[in-house]
Amino acid sequence: MKEAKDIDLDDLMTSEFKGRVVRKDLTKQLKEGANVPVYVLEYLLGMYCSATDNDLIEA
Repeated sequence: MKEAKDIDLDDLMTSEFKGRVVRKDLTKQLKEGANVPVYVLEYLLGMYCSATDNDLIEA
C-alpha cells in the first residue's frame, strides 16, 4: 500500500480534473447577481476559475 502524502485534496482535484471542478460557493455568490442558469455559471467557473488560490479567484 502506498504511503499517504501531505497533499491538499482541493489542489489534487483541481490538478487532476482541470475544468471539471466547480466551487459551489462561487456559484451561489454569482447567482445572486446574475440572471443566468446555474449550469452556465458552473461551466464558466469550471473552465475559467478552477483554481484553489483565493487571491487569484478574487482578481
